[in-house]
Amino acid sequence: MSTRKGEAQEMLGLATAPADTGQVDYLEEMVGALTDPIIVFPSSWADTIPEKLKQEVPLRRLAHIMLCQKGEAAWDEATDLEALLHLYPLTLGRPINETWTCIYLYLGTKCLRPSLSQDIREETLTDYQAGELRGLKRWLYRQRVKARKARGRQEKTEVRVEAKPPPQFKMF
Repeated sequence: MSTRKGEAQEMLGLATAPADTGQVDYLEEMVGALTDPIIVFPSSWADTIPEKLKQEVPLRRLAHIMLCQKGEAAWDEATDLEALLHLYPLTLGRPINETWTCIYLYLGTKCLRPSLSQDIREETLTDYQAGELRGLKRWLYRQRVKARKARGRQEKTEVRVEAKPPPQFKMF
């Protein structure tokens, strides 16, 4: 870990974690919370996701990181709002089964409680449904990390290209 990165983590009050021990890199997680893409189900309905909800994702991710640091949430899972936004275009494009309907309504209840009608609220999930939701949230988190790493590799490649002008281009 670079000295500057360690200093930044100390300033933020975050414990430093060596990269090779399998522990969480808190600073990377915080940057990812703000910059990672939102993974949505590929559908023509994806562009209908309300902007208000998309703008709320980074704050929910940061809150999730705080819960993870306290041991109240799992590091390898996406937030409830991310899971809701992933399912949103899917539910508009085709019917879903009872299990996923209950999960979708449960997520809506947790994320949109004041604006969700009382008659469609789902307060609890069965163990099976909770397991399915956990699986979705873990998959979404892995996709976010893959996108983050791919973006990092692309940026490094672009920097290298900028640093080396093509041989046929003469500066003087």
